Amino acid sequence: MKRLLLIFFFCALGLVATMAQHPKLLLTQEELGYMKKHINEVPAFGRVVDDLVQKADEACAAAIQVPTPIDGGGGAVHEQHKSNYYAMFHAGLAYQYTGNKKYADFVAQMLMEYAQKYPKWGLHPVSLSPVPGRLFWQTLNESVWLVHTAMAYDCVYDALSAKQRKFIEKNLLFNMADFIMNGYGEHKRNHEMFNRMHNHATWATSAVGMVGMATGNQSLVRKALYGTDETGKNGGFLRQMDYLFSPDGYYTEGAYYQRYAIWPFVVFAQCIDHCMPELNVFHRRNGILVKALDALVQMSYEGEFFHINDALEKGLSAQEMVYAANIIYGKFPENKSLLAVMKNYQTYVLPIAGGFMAQRDMAKEESHALVQRSCVLSDGRDGKDGGFAIMRPRSSEYNSAITLKATSQGMGHGHYDKLAMAYYDNGHEILTDYGASRFLNIEAKHGGHYTKENNTYAKQTIAHNTVVVDQNSNYGGKLKVAEQYHANIVEADFSHEGWQMVMARDTNAYPGVDMLRTIVYAKVPFLERPLICDVFRLKSDKVHDYDYPLWYNGHLVSVNYPYQRNLDQMAPLGQKAGYQHLWLEATGQNTASSTSCLTFFKANRFYSVNYASSPTSEFKFVDLGANDPDFNLQHRSGYIIREKGKKNHTFAVSIETHGEYDVLRETSRDLITSCEKLEILFEDDSQLVLHGVYAGHDLFLLLADDEAHEHTVQVGNKIFRWNGRVDIQYNY
Repeated sequence: MKRLLLIFFFCALGLVATMAQHPKLLLTQEELGYMKKHINEVPAFGRVVDDLVQKADEACAAAIQVPTPIDGGGGAVHEQHKSNYYAMFHAGLAYQYTGNKKYADFVAQMLMEYAQKYPKWGLHPVSLSPVPGRLFWQTLNESVWLVHTAMAYDCVYDALSAKQRKFIEKNLLFNMADFIMNGYGEHKRNHEMFNRMHNHATWATSAVGMVGMATGNQSLVRKALYGTDETGKNGGFLRQMDYLFSPDGYYTEGAYYQRYAIWPFVVFAQCIDHCMPELNVFHRRNGILVKALDALVQMSYEGEFFHINDALEKGLSAQEMVYAANIIYGKFPENKSLLAVMKNYQTYVLPIAGGFMAQRDMAKEESHALVQRSCVLSDGRDGKDGGFAIMRPRSSEYNSAITLKATSQGMGHGHYDKLAMAYYDNGHEILTDYGASRFLNIEAKHGGHYTKENNTYAKQTIAHNTVVVDQNSNYGGKLKVAEQYHANIVEADFSHEGWQMVMARDTNAYPGVDMLRTIVYAKVPFLERPLICDVFRLKSDKVHDYDYPLWYNGHLVSVNYPYQRNLDQMAPLGQKAGYQHLWLEATGQNTASSTSCLTFFKANRFYSVNYASSPTSEFKFVDLGANDPDFNLQHRSGYIIREKGKKNHTFAVSIETHGEYDVLRETSRDLITSCEKLEILFEDDSQLVLHGVYAGHDLFLLLADDEAHEHTVQVGNKIFRWNGRVDIQYNY
């Protein structure tokens, strides 16, 4: 009963928060009063407040510095201004919790410094962005600064004199908000960005809207919510909620940028919920922000996000995810899976109502499981622009995940990686996606921005685990062309006890080439761990060369065919589309067997890639790093299967996870694949039978490229019958 009353209390608080009250953005007077009254009942939250006050004390003890902008991301001045908004944010909240005016005075003094200097600053001297800032090198950072500063201003508003408020609002807050919306001088591209459907615009609208709410400027609030024309048809935060996420909560740029985008979405939504509860923002589009957070949780493995598109190392521990989990939990405390996210991957909670509720509930003697499942996250506003598929085992005994990317391009941060797959197992990324070539905020590495190799390699098709046609990237590597198309998930079936499958198709990445990829994840009784079967069918009216690359994270153990190693001298594998960055280490062919195998190990486990090959199949062993004068590329090992001069071809591959390597006992077991044979028994335009022999047992993968209820194929004296697109049959 007490828990229900507390939930009702926090849910009802939005109704009494008015535009005249302060604070009212991230937290309200009523929430604050309740938390202060009951803080002794939740000691862990008391420590959160103590930590907040300590950070505020450290900020107040340091000299206030508001230097003239001169450098880019990672530079000393850039970092100082970034540190300043955190300092004001912490001090503002500390003032609300303690009532100690020194914190309000600190925020006031810093705001006055900025208000005196900001009007004198023109555009930033570092001209690397098409939308440059004044305080920072790009307007995006200006918006982030203003989001935090608006929250700090809201917290100390009542402690400022009318004269101080007028000076700060006119010279700093309204000045910066106008710049974010309209630009500066002859530079007017900010207006275009502000109304775009883009994560930069989400930060911009959130910043302007929060300034409007903190100051009572309704014009700014309307422009933030509905775009600069205030119609809601051409821009604005609410339109972004409607357009930027698919119905499943997937953000087209991928998990890394969805993590960044969800921060302003949930923060401004919290402000809207406090100030304008009638908008019911957290329930908009059937709770799209809740779905967006869930999509991020699904797109992670061991707490780290899948490396799709321009991704760096980020995960559920990121501060953006702390905000999202705390705010969403505060609104929907029945979502106990979020407690598992916070408990397992996040080291702190926020000093807000959601953080209080989370700390209270995590202190109880209850176990909360992280809910991750096999799923397809649709792409596109209407969910019709393909999707991102994730397969996970039903049993926690197998800590694995397989992904298949069949989405739209993903705007400027997208990669040319149609139908790319990745494999995660045993706590590691096994078959890897590249992500971005960028050293964020390391100024010595291209100013902390994307390196040139991000375009020449990371985005290119060969950098991913998907087929490359004629050593060229999807859509010829042309963004404007790529943005016109998307791949499609033909079918996903996670309902069977013994296996799961995803089938995806693309017909536009390479003109005239139909690409159909089917990945089956099967638990069969005669194998120790689930088997991955990958059937990649290509059809064309013209002759092509097809490359099937796998980027593996591990050490090569063996192959079952002869190869020639380039011991004295290596050359790049090609001259363009990413191939110029690949050192050709070795080449091989298998004329003795129709099943070609490569085995590698990672940590304490072995992985074997078996391929239904022919004597003309070529195998390329490559290492990343050619034509990389500044050492910007990561060290990666690749295995490329090449089939030359073919109109149609099917890459039939099985990936077996097996054995164990014990470094302490210095022993290994089952280090050799159990696959004795892999062959395509039958194939026509719409059906395929793949036969594998594993540890003496026959396994048949049956595929159909149509939705017919029943399929029948006869091979010799054996008749195969199955329903639907996929089935697995075996003798055991």
